[in-house]
Amino acid sequence: MVMDSNSLKAFVRLISKEKDLPPEILKEAIEHAILSASRKQLLNYRDAVANLDLENGTLNVIVTKTIVEEGRKGHPREIGLKEARKLTGDRKLKVGQDVRVPIEPSEFGRIAAQSVRQMVMQRLRDAERAKIFEEFKDKERMMVTGIVQRFERRDVILNIGRAEGVLPASEQPMGARYKFNDRLKVLIARVEDTPKGPNIILTRKSPQLVIELFRQEVPEIADGTVQIVGIAREAGVRTKIAVKSVNSDVDPVGACVGMKGSRVQMVVRELENEKIDIVPWSSEASTFIRNALNPAKIVSIELDNEARHAHVVVAQGNLAIAIGRKGQNTKLAARLTGYRLDIRSENEDELAYEEIQRRYLEDFLNQIEELSELYAQAILRSSFNSVEKIAKADPAKLLPFAGGNEDLVQTLIVGAEDYLNALREMEVERRRLREEEAAAEAANPEGAEQSGQTEEAGESQPEAETGAGDQDQESASGEPAEAENQEVTDQRAG
Repeated sequence: MVMDSNSLKAFVRLISKEKDLPPEILKEAIEHAILSASRKQLLNYRDAVANLDLENGTLNVIVTKTIVEEGRKGHPREIGLKEARKLTGDRKLKVGQDVRVPIEPSEFGRIAAQSVRQMVMQRLRDAERAKIFEEFKDKERMMVTGIVQRFERRDVILNIGRAEGVLPASEQPMGARYKFNDRLKVLIARVEDTPKGPNIILTRKSPQLVIELFRQEVPEIADGTVQIVGIAREAGVRTKIAVKSVNSDVDPVGACVGMKGSRVQMVVRELENEKIDIVPWSSEASTFIRNALNPAKIVSIELDNEARHAHVVVAQGNLAIAIGRKGQNTKLAARLTGYRLDIRSENEDELAYEEIQRRYLEDFLNQIEELSELYAQAILRSSFNSVEKIAKADPAKLLPFAGGNEDLVQTLIVGAEDYLNALREMEVERRRLREEEAAAEAANPEGAEQSGQTEEAGESQPEAETGAGDQDQESASGEPAEAENQEVTDQRAG
């Protein structure tokens, strides 16, 4: 069967360019569609094969027929000897032989053009989906730029080039808000092959996204001079990233921060003002922990390397800084270093209960940036003389201490609740550690007796009452945090 060659060639060129598919894919799709759409007519023939010639634009359907004597042809599967020789140009053909010949249009019957078109387009869609799947499957864990196209409930659909990706609500940072046409850097989390085509899942919560953003902004990271050793992230709030340099002339923290903070600020802006702490790596665990807790001033650190546990004493007035909002500073430092961190204030065990509560309150009030020194002092002198009392306070009664600012009152109450929760978590861990120590002493009475003798001799140190940080010892990137190998000076950015 011969079709309009010019129309066919134009169709092949157009679709091939539009779908970005090789002509061979289109050739196969058309051949398959012709045979499928003409299945009923082809039942009268044997071994029907469609053949599209891309160069001259001709499409033939070739079948097998048996040669019979002239005048005896009675079945579509038979062909006269003279006609067979004419079609093939082979003068040696004989009656009884099988021959491959094209079907005449009148013999072939009418083909439903619309049906052929639908089949061709479906085959092309399948081929396009397969190509997209293979392309993006190779890009898993890579960063791409997407443009927000629409919203499906809380999920965001982004155009990422030849395909659309889904940014689920579960993969969006805390408090993130996006608008139509926003340009976002996203990480391809995974690519799933489904009957409806590839399902590309994106993420902006992964620590790997922060790594890729720094690799893009910092040439020293891209060329390997500065290496990212570990990362701990609370998406949308804060990230701690540990770096080291393989060149003694290159400061790893300075390279990441950039002139006047230009490089890290690019990352911060892309992450909707998420705070970034850049920490230099060190093989000294105590140094790493000290700097991971920066800007808190550390008095002493006592390490238990076997248990991966550290008792940290901070200077008076620095407990709130070391803990951070909702305990995030301690939690991220623990993830980054791989050590459980028990934190307490200097001389805490020597202070009366009321004085401890007052110092907690001072630490907490110092965290509230919107609160002036005048109002902070007024609170300290008022009946709201503990963090717990502020957390339980009637908002109306706190208004005079916030200059009538209702938002500031809400910040005080919510912040006090978060602060108390962090203290409770540390107290639970503190109690657990004491129980473990008591159990160990009970199991080894000789060691406990020797310990008691040592204390009587005046060789022991006073027991430190400590709080606990995050118990998660796995790095946020999903790989073990290199706890022993890290040196850290924390640089706050954002």
